[in-house]
Amino acid sequence: MMRICVLRVCIIVVCFFAASPGHSEMEGWEWKYVSSGMGNADLHSIAVCPSDSSVVYAGSYKVVYKTTDRGNTWTEILSLRGTDNGINTLAADPLHREVIYAGTAKGLYRSRDQGVHWERIFQGVGGPENMIFAVFVNSHTSENIYIGTLAGIFFTEDGGRNWVRGQYLPAHSIVTSISGDAYDQHILYAASARGIYKTLDSGIGWNRIHESAVDESSLYNLIADEEEGMEEVDITDMRDGSHIRKIITAPGNRGIIYAATPRGLLVTKNSGITWTTAGSIGLVSHNIRDIAISTGDPEYVYAATDRGIFRYSRDSDSWDELYKGITSSDIRCLAFARAEQNSPPVLWAITRSGVYKSAPSFPSAVPQNAGQGYGRPEARDILSMFDDEPSIEEIKEAAIAYAEVSPDKIREWRRAAAKRAWLPNVSMKYGSAKDWQSSSYFYSTRDEKYKDDDITDGKDSDWYISLTWNLGDLIWDDAQTSIDNRSKLMVQLRNDVLNEVTRLYFERRRFQIDLLMSSPGNDKEDIDNDLRLQELTASIDALTDSLLSRRIAQKGIGAQRQE
Repeated sequence: MMRICVLRVCIIVVCFFAASPGHSEMEGWEWKYVSSGMGNADLHSIAVCPSDSSVVYAGSYKVVYKTTDRGNTWTEILSLRGTDNGINTLAADPLHREVIYAGTAKGLYRSRDQGVHWERIFQGVGGPENMIFAVFVNSHTSENIYIGTLAGIFFTEDGGRNWVRGQYLPAHSIVTSISGDAYDQHILYAASARGIYKTLDSGIGWNRIHESAVDESSLYNLIADEEEGMEEVDITDMRDGSHIRKIITAPGNRGIIYAATPRGLLVTKNSGITWTTAGSIGLVSHNIRDIAISTGDPEYVYAATDRGIFRYSRDSDSWDELYKGITSSDIRCLAFARAEQNSPPVLWAITRSGVYKSAPSFPSAVPQNAGQGYGRPEARDILSMFDDEPSIEEIKEAAIAYAEVSPDKIREWRRAAAKRAWLPNVSMKYGSAKDWQSSSYFYSTRDEKYKDDDITDGKDSDWYISLTWNLGDLIWDDAQTSIDNRSKLMVQLRNDVLNEVTRLYFERRRFQIDLLMSSPGNDKEDIDNDLRLQELTASIDALTDSLLSRRIAQKGIGAQRQE
């Protein structure tokens, strides 16, 4: 009976934490960690089978993994370890569930049996043509494939037997994303380091419809001398470079196109004639690495950034963060799976710490009247179970102290600089010299002879000291400018630390409440839950000099003494 009461009160608490604005079909969902069997792979790409949402592929630079049970287990299907080749991107065939493509540093590979066997179907001339960053397969016919390389766009209309190069693209056009128009299969869009391009004739000719500012130095750093061979391109550099990273067309809204950039989300409502930057209210980081849209909910755009996952509402022109259940803020890419009958679609996320997918949170399955008769006092009783753990204020203070980013440090700098202006510039000199002089005197008479030598030597020394003040420094010292620059960097670092530790703290607390209200599971689930709780604790400890673990240990020692 007691467990039932606790369960109902926990439901109230979790509902309180889970409440968020908006009416997206993803509302009331949270993130579930699904990286079992992957080890510590540094993942950066994902492909979800459009015709079978249970089949998902995830790739690092050297390995591709596959799951056929929606992420419960993963198996390795392609390894390039020990070779000079690497995997840059993955793409699933929209019409055939067995076909998967891998864009690599040595061309395009295809598997017709979900990764059991692989064949290379494109090999360019020279390193830039071989370096593939984007793969797009026509949803009307799988024989029509487009690839974006360091040297432009190539496409085939016969499944890879013959390839044609797209025309009118500038030299060294690094193409990072290709997307097709939902209403006209002959129209495609491509994102590149030099802007956004559009074709009206199935990829034969391309015209630029948006020009982006190009950092020429970073652009050419990605292109190696063909005579010396193609060097490995860092995927992190491509993900965080100055170019446009992703372009997608909005399903159900002809003419609306979105582009992910390092400065925010670009949008056009007239097929690329004019472009504007979407609003930034609620968007913590403008560094958007990837974007995704659900076909069933095209009013929202989901963005992967270096500070978390955010959802953009076209109606409100604002963003909100989707953080419940996800601990990593370093998000690499996103992909939607096809929605199952009577259920929302699943959004997959590749992060620095592994793979996550959206899943229905527990309260969404609870009747609306669950927990009636249990008021806030009982909910507070549940929260009081964590009174022995540090509060969020203590955690923040420990994080600031450990990172040495306290505002007091900046004030101390300023006080020291102000005192310095009153100190004089001191200069002192000392000099010494020796002198020597000799003379002789001689006379002679009949009765007397005389000779006298006069020799003198001396030692001179002099010194002086001067004290000077710069009266202008009493009003403004140049050191203040340096302090201003350092303080801006420190404020940014402090905000990053506080955002990260706050996210981890409340994610751990929600997870603790979820464990309280969940029914006992099998041994594997219990082990996974215990490891997850340890991971969250360790992540907080890494930012607070192990404050959380020390407090938990003190609680354990105190409990033993009471016994």
